[in-house]
Amino acid sequence: MAARKPVEILQDEAHCSICLEIFQDPVSIHCGHSFCRSCITETWEGLTTNFSCPQCRETVSWKRLRPNRELANMVEAAKRLNLQQDREVEGGENFCEEHQEPLKLFCQDDKRLICVVCDRSKVHRDHSVVPMGEAAQECKVRGVMGVLRYKGPEAPDVGQKIVRTYRKMHEFLEKQESSLLAQLEQLDTEIRKAHEEILQRLLEETTRLGTLIGEMERTYQQPDWQLLKVRAQAFQTGWEAIKQGLEKVPGTEGRSRKGNAIVLLGGEGWSEAQMTLDPETANPWLYLSKDCKLVRSKERPKQNLPSNPKRFKVNHCVLGSRGFTSGWHRWDVEVHGEGVWAIGVAKESVPRDREFVPNPSNGIWALHHTHNEYVALTSPCVTRLTLRRVPKRIRICLDYEEGRVVFFDAKSKERIFAFPPASFQGERVFPCFMVMFDAQLKLLP
Repeated sequence: MAARKPVEILQDEAHCSICLEIFQDPVSIHCGHSFCRSCITETWEGLTTNFSCPQCRETVSWKRLRPNRELANMVEAAKRLNLQQDREVEGGENFCEEHQEPLKLFCQDDKRLICVVCDRSKVHRDHSVVPMGEAAQECKVRGVMGVLRYKGPEAPDVGQKIVRTYRKMHEFLEKQESSLLAQLEQLDTEIRKAHEEILQRLLEETTRLGTLIGEMERTYQQPDWQLLKVRAQAFQTGWEAIKQGLEKVPGTEGRSRKGNAIVLLGGEGWSEAQMTLDPETANPWLYLSKDCKLVRSKERPKQNLPSNPKRFKVNHCVLGSRGFTSGWHRWDVEVHGEGVWAIGVAKESVPRDREFVPNPSNGIWALHHTHNEYVALTSPCVTRLTLRRVPKRIRICLDYEEGRVVFFDAKSKERIFAFPPASFQGERVFPCFMVMFDAQLKLLP
């Protein structure tokens, strides 16, 4: 059988192992292998856990898809390159000029193709030599197909062209990223300035409203029921002005007045939920303080706790002592340690006797921290967050009727993340806490 050309091997490596076609919108999964986005999405369709790689079978609980932009750029570059034709001899194979043997090996030290005779020569005897197909596969896995710079006569400058193309694309993307970040920073500054102006006008309007009511009381000296009527009319006038001000805040069009209040005030003025942790729901690996305000996790020993239907038997979770079926509520959580944790809200019906993925599909709206990374546990995929500073005290705001769950940095009042509005369907919703390794969570005050 005639040996394939190196260029043909590189072209084959640009194909998805599922559909066997050239990559379309390639993405990398948890193990590092890459597939077409549509192919892996169809393969995992209907799964909520146990996401297995079609190539190496490595399995994880959460679905993780990362766009492989480097591989996508290489595929596009390979399509456009006018690759030079290799010198071919009988049988369509490339032969070593010195030994007239097929070039089937790749010298990793010299970065060139060699034949079996070259491999046994003094020049390459102590070099690292691998089959040509294996070298091409390593190139694909690393996502840098241009790393193989062939120096032999079989492909004079294909590798160099790919490397140059990759560098140009990388420089272009870096410039685009810098430009977009600058635009986002400018937009953030404009929005903050608009928020401050609106809040200032609201404070002025509130002061004017109080003065107006005082003047009415002094002027009319009417009976109590008439005075209450005047106050109600004045309050209605002031609220209409406040509502119009809220509707002018950039980025909040179409939201409810309650939702805008969350965004602008960070939950200030809301009903502060006084609660503790419910020990009857705590997983046996979790340890609660005597006042049931702090929770931490230990690898050993596991506690021998009474079994009951409310206790989480698999997931390292514990619920708050109060549940809500209406109203606006907020509570603050202080974060200690660098372990894995998640905080948010959970429906009363979340599973207690089996493992589940914490996301809105399973009745949980939570913020998650692991390995110095913050993510919102959205479904079907998590949302990675970029924070200006590491929050040590996080505020959770719940608007039950509107189905809104919003997280703030309790110190700076900066919003961390807001889940899309949901429907709790009349079910009781509890504060939820998950702790693993050396993390600790403390309810405040």
